[in-house]
Amino acid sequence: MSEDLQEIERLIKQSAEFSDSLIRLARKLQQQNKKPDQEQAEDLRALHAKLTDLRSYIDVVKREVGPHRYRDEAYAKARQAVAEQTATPQEAVIELLRAAVADKTMAPGQAVEELVKLLRTDLSASRKIAIREAAKAAFETGDDIARKIRPFLKNASTEHQRKANKRVFNNAPGQRV
Repeated sequence: MSEDLQEIERLIKQSAEFSDSLIRLARKLQQQNKKPDQEQAEDLRALHAKLTDLRSYIDVVKREVGPHRYRDEAYAKARQAVAEQTATPQEAVIELLRAAVADKTMAPGQAVEELVKLLRTDLSASRKIAIREAAKAAFETGDDIARKIRPFLKNASTEHQRKANKRVFNNAPGQRV
């Protein structure tokens, strides 16, 4: 997917450079021929119309590619944060949900429903309702929701660490496994 986006961005850049070159050439021709004949004037008008169409097409493509690039960047950052252990997987998921809401590929309500799946199961109903309302407001305004609900997330990394410690202690030197 990112290769396709890079290829599209490269083509956009080439198209923009090409259109700029054509504009410079048209201006140069206008300066050389101060009084262009009727045929040259028509050619210049047609060229100008094509360049205008090309620029509008480039703008449309940029609007379409922009949100995808933001989502891909959010995914890469979230994945890196988990790999570097600066964020839990749940926090990474929350960041991806925030990116999806920001680029309008997911509604805030949908993001909240996905977020609720990351909450601890022992929370009271009133606490879950309060978290839902705070999360929806944060998604709509683009605030950092992970910081607000971090204490209420399932903490899989702590459970994983506890299991790892248990294995280490059970397999201590001098013991048979």
